[in-house]
Amino acid sequence: MSCLKVSRLLLPMLAGLLIAAPLHAQLPERARDYPLSTRSKTGEIVAPMFNGWIANEDGSTTLIFGFANQNRTATVDVPLGPNNKLEPAEFQGAQPTHFPVYSRRGFVGIQERGAFGVTVPADMAGTEVIWTLTSGGNTYSVPGRATSAAYELSAGISAAGSLRPAIRFSEDGAESVNEVGIYAEPKTVKAGQALTLSALMQDRGKRDGYADVLPYYDLGTFWAMHQGPAEPEIETPEIPGSVRAENNPSDPNINEWSEVSTQVTFPEPGNYIIRLRVDNFEAPDSQFDNVCCYSNAYFPVTVNP
Repeated sequence: MSCLKVSRLLLPMLAGLLIAAPLHAQLPERARDYPLSTRSKTGEIVAPMFNGWIANEDGSTTLIFGFANQNRTATVDVPLGPNNKLEPAEFQGAQPTHFPVYSRRGFVGIQERGAFGVTVPADMAGTEVIWTLTSGGNTYSVPGRATSAAYELSAGISAAGSLRPAIRFSEDGAESVNEVGIYAEPKTVKAGQALTLSALMQDRGKRDGYADVLPYYDLGTFWAMHQGPAEPEIETPEIPGSVRAENNPSDPNINEWSEVSTQVTFPEPGNYIIRLRVDNFEAPDSQFDNVCCYSNAYFPVTVNP
């Protein structure tokens, strides 16, 4: 190969390197080294995540958000405000302020998916909802937008009949069947005093025709602090779903409502929100990794001295 041909091949490569090098040098030292480094126990960022969007029948859009705490051990708290904000401002307050460390198997790893959702009304179609978080000395923003088909999720029935579970606070009350959820009437309790939180849950799955090939799984529950000044003690934080003893998907009692409850003790005065997630992740057509099938409900609590 002639020197001229080699030069023509090298010039684009060198040009790319000359452009890339200054950009790389502008990054903070830790950001430049991050791909080859081990996550620290503390001092790392919490990354806001956009999990996907759902087109609703009324023309509105549901945008679903989660987060990834990069610390190996440190829980991070970022109060609502300039360091933890949703824009437009009318959506502010739906996001968490408390970011625990998670270590899950599979694709999701350290992520907490579907921690909250917001509904963009039909008359605001196309509006981006941007979540900005400042932590670990860095600020990151993620836009929630309904423009990419790759991020579109389905609220419809899954391959083996699973649907997002329903949550209510009373038999004739409002119902949650998504991540946006519903909010209970505010409760008041004293610091150090146990408070019982309860809700009704329902498996909405339609599993006719699967009785001979698939087991039926009970719903799972997960309780976590969503917002608040101090970590509360939750009596039963998580109960994974399991195979029902009857092992009969055609059981007519599958879609009955059942009660779920736990006790929460708050160490400090302040305003808290506890999130309840109800899921059927153990079903063969549903799992946490693909943001199906679960719903949220939220419990505001004022804790007095």
